[in-house]
Amino acid sequence: MKKTRIGLSSLLAAIQSAFLILSVSAALADEITQVRAAIAEKRARWQAGETSMTRLSPEERRARLGLIKPVGLKAIAAGEAVVSAGPVVGAAPSGFDWRSAGGENFVTSVRDQGSCGSCWAFATTAALESATLRSNNTPGVNLDLSEQVMVSCGSSGGNDAGDCDGGVIQYASNYIRDTGLPLETCYPYTATDGSCGSACGTYQTSTTRIQSWSWVTTEPPTVTVSAIRNALLNYGPLVTTMDVYSDFYSYSGGVYTHTSGSLEGGHAVLIVGFNDSGQYFIVKNSWGTDWGELGYFKISYSEISSVVKFGYYTIRYKGTACSYLVTPSSQSFNSSGGSGSADVWTQSGCSWSASSNVGWVTTSSSGAGESGLASFSVAANTGAKARTGTLTIAGRTHTVTQAGAPPTITGQSPAGGATGVDTNTAITVTFSETMNPATIHSSSFRLAQGGSTVSSTVTPGSLSATLTPSSSLTPGTAYTVTVTTAVQDDEGVALASESSWSFTTAGAPPVTSGGGGGGGGGCFIATAAFGSALEPRVVTLREFRDRYLMPSSTGRAFVELYHMLSPPMAEAIAADEGLRAGVRAVLAPIADAADTALGAKTETVGMLGGLGAAALLLCGIRRDERPPREKNR
Repeated sequence: MKKTRIGLSSLLAAIQSAFLILSVSAALADEITQVRAAIAEKRARWQAGETSMTRLSPEERRARLGLIKPVGLKAIAAGEAVVSAGPVVGAAPSGFDWRSAGGENFVTSVRDQGSCGSCWAFATTAALESATLRSNNTPGVNLDLSEQVMVSCGSSGGNDAGDCDGGVIQYASNYIRDTGLPLETCYPYTATDGSCGSACGTYQTSTTRIQSWSWVTTEPPTVTVSAIRNALLNYGPLVTTMDVYSDFYSYSGGVYTHTSGSLEGGHAVLIVGFNDSGQYFIVKNSWGTDWGELGYFKISYSEISSVVKFGYYTIRYKGTACSYLVTPSSQSFNSSGGSGSADVWTQSGCSWSASSNVGWVTTSSSGAGESGLASFSVAANTGAKARTGTLTIAGRTHTVTQAGAPPTITGQSPAGGATGVDTNTAITVTFSETMNPATIHSSSFRLAQGGSTVSSTVTPGSLSATLTPSSSLTPGTAYTVTVTTAVQDDEGVALASESSWSFTTAGAPPVTSGGGGGGGGGCFIATAAFGSALEPRVVTLREFRDRYLMPSSTGRAFVELYHMLSPPMAEAIAADEGLRAGVRAVLAPIADAADTALGAKTETVGMLGGLGAAALLLCGIRRDERPPREKNR
């Protein structure tokens, strides 16, 4: 029963959700249908459709407005008086767009204010960005200044520009004039009120500012198409305001005129162009590119005198106050150092210089009233650790980071070229500085013999590392140790270069073949008796020696003793057929027992002690330094 109730509850919830979705979809479709009907009835020139705004609830839509109008102010403050846009020099064009002025773009990308009533911050920031591109003559640069600093810090010092509950464009303009805005990276947008404490440390110093601002229009009779159009041509993109009605949310293209719906609230936007033949302004919004015409809209000149009140409280910005943009803001160098540079963008007539706070970074760059290149040099870092210095370029901070000198190997055991190394030795390397243990492993620190990697365990440390072979090394054999550049110090700097060295273990090398006079790969007597190093019983005795005698120091000592004593005996046996037959009779059962031992388990071998002694007397290893002897006659 319990499972049935749960199933029914889930089903009911799903039905309710589906019903809600269908209801919302139906309501949205009905809303757009009504707007389209009003457009058709009034023969308006725009299109309505589903947009990023129509998908939101009424509350969420209104949250994306946020203009607080300067209505009710006793007077416009001194310095904020309405100024005449002045006549346009030469013949006024019938259309203009700052996105394609003379084939160049002086408008930055469309932003999205999200669910925060910060339209006032986005409109004024967009105007500052365009003013900077115009003053610096840097069209096409997608300058991105921090709206979040405006939202979070613009109300400091009694300025009270605003927050996510709305703001005032003239107070925001005061902040842009007096303090300015840093790059977006100083305090990326969060669509919340935020806090100045979250901004970068230079949010008040590494900024872009304007020289001044003025009203182009406030309220009628100052609000005219010609005033806005002339100011747009003379001063660049303009901050302005409008009242938003609900039909505006579904705008998807064309020339907007209010056709239906209720008043939603005030909104701040940026005028970037006009078209006299079409009788409209071109406007940049802050609702993202999934609304309108990729974030822009056209609005009819007629909306200046309609309830929309488009163009009321229009502001123009005058030049930037010797603002500077330095890119990039930081650079990194390896321990060798080298040369670097940063681009400095500023207006004509604005000088700048560069200085360093550390001796290992040197510069003498300066700009005599124009943009330029700040060049500098970084000396080699002979220390083990990374270091950081600061260049001050045109009042902006440029950080220089340099890696420390690469680590090196300062000690190795066994040393390169060492001989007589114990077969149970461990290999140790010592480094010049603190290392990252995670980078020291069996792939970056390895032991090899004859091109084959030796199975080992690597134990890393901060200043050294140890490699322990999984089993005893082969006597009298050369081994190669390699430490690769995958090994890094604790700052991620790789070993200066791959390092390899070799050593040779103690004891005589194993010999697997041989012959002549009693050699037999070291089994001198057996070879002399049976006549060939390849005779099966000689091979068996040799294998027994290598497997059970050579791994131990005691066994190797007996083999060395046998090597010293057996060659003369082997020569005598080889010269006497009767003696050879007698020795074969003795060795045959020993070889058979050795063959049994080679196929038996390890614990069985202990029962064959006598066999070991006998084999020891009859078989040994030929050493390279054994003195030559005459061949059998």
